[in-house]
Amino acid sequence: MKSLKNNAITAMCCLLAFAAPFTASAADYDLVILNGRVMDPESNFDAVRNLGVKGGKIAKITKDKISGKETIDATGHVVAPGFIDLHAHGQDPYAIKLMLRDGATTVLELEAGAFPVSDYYNERKGKSQANYGASSGHVWARLEAMDGVDPHGLGLYSGAINATAKDGSKWSTQRAKPEQMKAILANVEQGLREGGVGLSFPIGYYTAVGSPEVNKVAGLAKRYNTFITSHVRYLAQIPPSGYLGLEEVLSVATANEVPLIMHHVPSNCLNLTSDCLDLIDQANKAGHKVAGEAYPYTFGSSIIGADYLGAGFQERTGMDYSDITYVKTGERMTKELLAKYRKEDPGGMMIMDHIKKEDMLAAFKREGVFFGSDSVPFSDDKGGIPAWDAPYGVGKGHPRGAGTRGKVLKMVREDKEIPLMEAIAKLTYLQAKFLEDMVPDMKLRGRLKPGAIADVTIFDPATVTDNSSIETGKNSLPSTGIPYVIVNGTVVVKDSKVLKGVYPGQPIRNAVLN
Repeated sequence: MKSLKNNAITAMCCLLAFAAPFTASAADYDLVILNGRVMDPESNFDAVRNLGVKGGKIAKITKDKISGKETIDATGHVVAPGFIDLHAHGQDPYAIKLMLRDGATTVLELEAGAFPVSDYYNERKGKSQANYGASSGHVWARLEAMDGVDPHGLGLYSGAINATAKDGSKWSTQRAKPEQMKAILANVEQGLREGGVGLSFPIGYYTAVGSPEVNKVAGLAKRYNTFITSHVRYLAQIPPSGYLGLEEVLSVATANEVPLIMHHVPSNCLNLTSDCLDLIDQANKAGHKVAGEAYPYTFGSSIIGADYLGAGFQERTGMDYSDITYVKTGERMTKELLAKYRKEDPGGMMIMDHIKKEDMLAAFKREGVFFGSDSVPFSDDKGGIPAWDAPYGVGKGHPRGAGTRGKVLKMVREDKEIPLMEAIAKLTYLQAKFLEDMVPDMKLRGRLKPGAIADVTIFDPATVTDNSSIETGKNSLPSTGIPYVIVNGTVVVKDSKVLKGVYPGQPIRNAVLN
């Protein structure tokens, strides 16, 4: 009996000895991604590996077997750094849901920015499914100072543009007086002190602003060790052209010794796109830090009251009235309709066919140019913003808000314009690399390596595609072939479904100094 008891004790100890390592191994990682093709654009690493996530960061990339509390089998899929969009006006939950389905983990508003910047961040704290952030927006700072209208963070959502139309939209039609200039500078600086990521100048929407004002405000970027971005002054292929607009902001950036992002190069430069890209390359070779951005579409979208749709737009842009669509009604413009909506709803969205395919591809293929969606808020049949759980396809607007990354990856597969690794870099790493010296958080995003933040996008390179299109009812259809998206180590898209009530998004924000 004693011998049997001892044998039983010995057997139990052996079982516990074997079980202990397996128990520890299971607890080693919060999440493991197995058998995926890990592609890291920072190191050009490209091999099938297992990836372990712990505490919101990548803990290990290995050939060895690993296990964790949650497992994703990524066989046949690419495991990439989460995609980063620096140019997303669509910031509501429905828009972010579509961004996640398109593989984006970080969705920033750096072209128009926000004011007050604190309003933007406070509204999203603990309630965002993706990482979020905004620049200090000169346009909104100017609007508040000159028209007395509070943009409440994002002016495209608050109706601020239409509200200023009652007194002549001074922000877009007048030069600032000395007292107004003081208020503009104070507002922009307030945004930077509230943690705004960079300083934005979408001056293509308020061409009445003087270059001296732009230069003076840009001096704040130098003081706060940050960068500037611009939708340049002209959307034209004849003088004064988009090329001239780029020259203006380049001179401002170099005079103030601050980095520059030029948004959607083909959209402004049109048939001068290659020349604009050459100018950006020339500036970089001279030691300046300048980035060009583009989206993979030949048609754009913005507010119908934009300066560049004023008298003479046909000669400047190569468009006619019928190339412009008013989003709310789906109407193609005539001379009378364009005048009507520019007066009655200057902040209303339009879509315009204005870019030639060869110009879009010139930016698509140019080394160093990264992708930004320039997404705009989708609207429903009543002109409002669709709720998070509204059906896909209900939202009206430019399809780039739903399909930019799916479209890029589909073009890489079918047209082979650039290698897959370069495409991934243009979707995530180049953005993080540009920002990292000024926004420390970005040093740990846009790459896959131990210690990096676990923002991860998993896609099937054989099937990934956009499904959104300009066709009615298809503007906001989600991309497919991206079954998993992880934000800060938390799965947000699982089996191609965005999980409800999961909010791992963190603020991308500079130090708050107030």
